[in-house]
Amino acid sequence: MKAGDSIGPYVLERRLGKGVTASTWLARRTEAAKDQETGQSTGQDSTSRVVLKIFDIAETTSWKPLDQFKREADILRTLIHPRIPTYIESFDATLEGDFLFVLVMEYIQGETVEAYIASGKKFTEEQIERILAELADVLSYIGSLRPPIVHRDINPRNLILRPDGHIALVDFSGVQDAIRTALYPGATLVGTAGYIPVEQVSGRATHRSDLYGAAATAVFMLTGRNPAELPTRNLKIDLSGLLYMSPRLSYVLNNWLDPDPDRRSLSAANAASILRGELPLPGTASFLQGEALSDQVEAPEYPSALPSDSTLLPSDSTLEIQSLNPGLYVKIPRRRQGASGGFAVFPIVFLGFVFFWTTMTMRMHAPIFFPIFSIPFWVVGITMAKSLLRPTLTQTELFVTPDGLLKKSTGLFSNSAQQVRISDLGRARVRRTSVRINGRYLKELVIEAGTGTVSLGLGLSDRELSFLEKRINEELGRLKQLSHD
Repeated sequence: MKAGDSIGPYVLERRLGKGVTASTWLARRTEAAKDQETGQSTGQDSTSRVVLKIFDIAETTSWKPLDQFKREADILRTLIHPRIPTYIESFDATLEGDFLFVLVMEYIQGETVEAYIASGKKFTEEQIERILAELADVLSYIGSLRPPIVHRDINPRNLILRPDGHIALVDFSGVQDAIRTALYPGATLVGTAGYIPVEQVSGRATHRSDLYGAAATAVFMLTGRNPAELPTRNLKIDLSGLLYMSPRLSYVLNNWLDPDPDRRSLSAANAASILRGELPLPGTASFLQGEALSDQVEAPEYPSALPSDSTLLPSDSTLEIQSLNPGLYVKIPRRRQGASGGFAVFPIVFLGFVFFWTTMTMRMHAPIFFPIFSIPFWVVGITMAKSLLRPTLTQTELFVTPDGLLKKSTGLFSNSAQQVRISDLGRARVRRTSVRINGRYLKELVIEAGTGTVSLGLGLSDRELSFLEKRINEELGRLKQLSHD
């Protein structure tokens, strides 16, 4: 086959892809097309572009690929979803003596997610959340059919990014219904390395296998690498190398990437709602107070027995705490000017006095001893200023997950990240700092991390620090128990 060849009422323009036994072509009509079975017009004019998927029986030595091809046509005929190409028709044809089976589909403009990354572009986290939510919509739809449909090949090559930013899921050649999978568990392996879970390798794909493929595709969008190239821990892709993920995205990926399909308990519909912010994460105050999510998703695998966070923290606290089940997310926003009881003003006044002392001694031509004498006071003042002004200028985020701890600090002038594996973490405790203001030592929370510590929370109230100490220690104990199991 080549560009310019006519197949039925279509003229081939250019080849889009080539598989072992089938090729995909962009084509246009030379006349108004009619459905080969009913004889009725398909409603498409002769100027429309379409995609032809052409199976050449001469290129196969088995009937299985033909059966797979016809199954794709039968499935697409029944699917109606804005994120799935519209089925137009299918028919038999001959070309230069070769017998062909042809599937005609809607042409989706855009580029694949794989091509987008290969071109050097990167997705923002907001884009990834939106794309994964739209993909979850598709999986929820095909999973709601009776019998449910399993795509079996969710990967970046089969996701097309439209010019408007939305996506379309293509290539349903690997589709299989749940009943067929149950009756014939030894079915031919379909899928792409890095994007298929263990149960699919053994020929037992379910709708939860597609959830794994969707999550692995999101990992590719985050890293630009095939998930098979990433390190694993306990057979699960290790996401600890990612410096930051939103709690919503982290929760969905951690659930869907689990190697045990029974632990992929988050439904596609609820995942889409969580990614869009329409449902709270399990473990947040609204969830624990019994809002909609508790009735709509399966119970979290490691439910928290703690009461609502809002009942343990002061009502005016600005801390944000969310359970990731398993795991914990803590956000300490920038403090208001008065949040530390005016302590942040003291080092400025102190440094002003030291500056006055130093300049006056130099102007008066005092002995060199006097300016040198002020150096320790400069050190103390600058240390206090950094310690007390940091909460006002910096937002701190803490992620405690099965992979470890990540502390991310975002300041006005610089950002930093500190990462520690779960095996290196010890207890969290509140300690008194060396900074003393008005006769009171300031406190902070420190977490043992190998031979060092991770510190945070300077400027928080005693009640807030005590709550964080208890909550983090409980979560660390739970995560370490899970790692032992």
